[in-house]
This record gives sequence, structure tokens and C-alpha cells, in this order.
Amino acid sequence: MELKRVQGAIKADFDRVNALIQESLESEVELLNTINRYLLNLKGKQIRPLLCLIAAKACGEMTPVTISCAAVSEMIHTATLMHDDVADNSSVRRGSPTVQSAFSPAASVLTGDYWLAKALSLLVKENDPKVLGFFTRAVEELSEGELFQMQKASKLDTTEKDYLDIITRKTSSLFVAAVAAGAYSGGAGEKIIEDMSRYAYHLGIAFQIRDDIFDYMPDLNTGKNAGTDIREKKITLPLICALERAKSLERDEMLKLIKESLYDDDSLVKKTLDFVKRYDGISSAQNALSEHSKIAIDALKEIKESLYKNELADIALYVGTRLV
Repeated sequence: MELKRVQGAIKADFDRVNALIQESLESEVELLNTINRYLLNLKGKQIRPLLCLIAAKACGEMTPVTISCAAVSEMIHTATLMHDDVADNSSVRRGSPTVQSAFSPAASVLTGDYWLAKALSLLVKENDPKVLGFFTRAVEELSEGELFQMQKASKLDTTEKDYLDIITRKTSSLFVAAVAAGAYSGGAGEKIIEDMSRYAYHLGIAFQIRDDIFDYMPDLNTGKNAGTDIREKKITLPLICALERAKSLERDEMLKLIKESLYDDDSLVKKTLDFVKRYDGISSAQNALSEHSKIAIDALKEIKESLYKNELADIALYVGTRLV
């Protein structure tokens, strides 16, 4: 299953979402419009708005509120990426120069602020505290997740529990907001919204684990440069699993190497990839990925049968597919 196929099935709705994003971002400042056009030409998977739209259809009928929530989920996500790129000094994303690289770090931060403000403005216009609450809570958690990851990176003491806390905040929070808002806008009651939120939580965890596995698989054509996380001293699940299996001395040596290395140290990337492979870190991470994918699918069991419920399950199955 490919996400593009699912998107194609609801193309008219997706077109409305992207049109709303473009319309919402229009400014009298030409530099801002230039940066916005640059970003809009570099669309990613857009999985969050996709989930929002399908969740609404799985729970009832899509409404104008659904379109707004789908747009907001993508705008918040894009805003956080612009901020992340400055924090991590990233020069490439999705195979193209980042805004901070193509324009400037200041432009990236300020454009991210603008996208975030415009997203929240869309929510305010809906005049629904519940919808607003879904997304403001996610923005809070996103910020906390990034800062907690920075805190752990400085100490190199990230445990598996810490890692799950980080990705719950950094990734799952916005998945939950998009899906819960979609379900709510489609007419779902509290119990169904809870079930859909549980689906989104575990899907978000699986999605992030999958992305983190890519960092240790240089042979895959994923658009992500292998070793990026370790260069930034971000300890993710494949390395955590390997560190847990290694002997104490080798574990300490690996952490010392990471701590003392410079960002452009290619030898660090090779040594870390070899270490993770030696201690089967990727396989262990993939087991966790598959488990969260299964739990996500199981969370849908009380949702009424429909094409759209099946699409949600297929997305979780796709995300949970083993990579090697």
C-alpha cells in the first residue's frame, strides 16, 4: 500500500486542504510569500492531514471543520520542521535545501512562527474550544519533546522509557490531534474519539521508530541521510537496543566516542552503524515497530466497518512493515 493511492482516493478533499493552506499563508511581505511558495513546492507525505480526513470519513461525514483541522495539522508540522532545522543546523530536508540553508536561520524561525500563528488563527475561526484544545495541547507537547530530547542529548543517557516519552511528545501528539479532531468533526462520540486517539498514538510511535531505523540503513533510498541522528547526538531506539545488549566496557566506549565526536566525523557514523548491526539493534527496533502497528490496528476494532476504517488499518500495516 502506498500513501499516494489513499490520497488519490480523496483527491478532491486533499485539494481543498492544500488550497486552504495556500490561501491562509498569503502575506503582503514578498519575502514571506517567496519562502511559502518554496515550502509548498516541497510537500512531504502529508500523512497528518490524510489521517484527519480519513478519520472523519470513518466516523461519519467530512465537514468544513475537518478541512480546517487537516490544514492545521500540516501547517503545525511544517512550522516545527522549520524550527527543528535551525535547532539542528540541518541543511537538507526531503532532498532539498532547508529554509534556513536556502534563505537564513532567522527566516526559518520567523516563517515557522508565521505558519504556527496562521494555523492557530484557522482554529480560532472555528470557534470550538474542543478543536482548539486538540491542537494547542499538541503544540505544548511538541515543544516539551524537543527540549527533553535536547536535555538527554547533552547527557547521552537516553533510556528506552525516555525515548518513548520523547517521541510521544514529538510525533504522536500531532498524530493524535489530527485524528481526534477528524473523528470529532465527523460526529464521533467520546468513546470513539478515545479509540481513534489510541490508534493515532501507536501509529505515531510506529511512524517515528520507522524513521529512526532509516537513520541506520544507508542503503535505503529514503531521502534521509544515514547517521544524521547520531551526528546530532540523538540516541534513538536502534542504538538504545544495541547499547542494552553490549558489554559494559564496549557500551561505555561507544558513548564516549559519541560524546567526544564532531558533527562531520564520518568515522563515528560508520562505527555506530557497525555497533548497532553487531548487537542487532535494528531488528529489536523493528520488533517494537511491528508491535505498535498491531496495537494501532487493534484500537480500531470498535469502529464501524467501512472502506475508511480499512484505509486506517492499511496505513498502520504499511508503517509497521519490516524494512529488512
